[in-house]
Amino acid sequence: MKSRAAWLGAGVVALAVSTTACQDGDRSRQTATDNSPGQQVAQAQAQSEKAFDDARDAQKEASSQQREAACAQEDLQRKQQELQEAQARAQKESQEAQASQQQAQARTQQAQAVAQQAQASALAAQRQAQQGFATQQQQASNESAAASQQQAANASTATQEQQISGDVLSASAQEVLVSQRGEPQLRLKVGPGTQVQVDGRAASASDIQEGAQVRASYRTDARTGEPQALRIDATSRAQPATPAPVESGESSPGVPR
Repeated sequence: MKSRAAWLGAGVVALAVSTTACQDGDRSRQTATDNSPGQQVAQAQAQSEKAFDDARDAQKEASSQQREAACAQEDLQRKQQELQEAQARAQKESQEAQASQQQAQARTQQAQAVAQQAQASALAAQRQAQQGFATQQQQASNESAAASQQQAANASTATQEQQISGDVLSASAQEVLVSQRGEPQLRLKVGPGTQVQVDGRAASASDIQEGAQVRASYRTDARTGEPQALRIDATSRAQPATPAPVESGESSPGVPR
């Protein structure tokens, strides 16, 4: 590019010099008939100097234009390089933006999957908790019903009249301790409503002798849990079934010695 500019500049200078010389030659021929030889030489020298000055000016102008052309070419190359760099940056940024968008979409999908899984786990835990609560309520209801039934059974048993037979280990106005086969079994509480008979006659609990046989009915007090005697029938061990001599050593049938 620089060689072409130099060639163009040299051509411009040569053209300018040739044009100036032609013009000067025409003027010289027009005035040759009117001037003396000395004047013609002076004019020729002046014209030659002027032609050289014009050639130098043209050369300077060509050099200046050549420098401007070179600067313009450098500026163009710089602009092209900047454009290429800008395009490369734009392409890189576009690729990075696409990669970031894909990553963001992937994270969004992953977050949605995690959220759905967490929601499913929460729903499962909620259902499990509801089932557990329902099971606990059912168990509590069953236990309450069982306790109520047991309580009702205990109350029924407590209020139900029961029977016992055995030997008297001790007796007082307040209680009678009944034994079966020599072991203490039941301590019957005696109250104002307890009916007591000894050998078929009305008596008090304190009239019952130790070792006498008794058959008693009672109820368990629901409040205290103690057996409350309702009726006590006692038979003395020494009572004979029929009159007989004492020394015979016989006793009534069915009454232990």
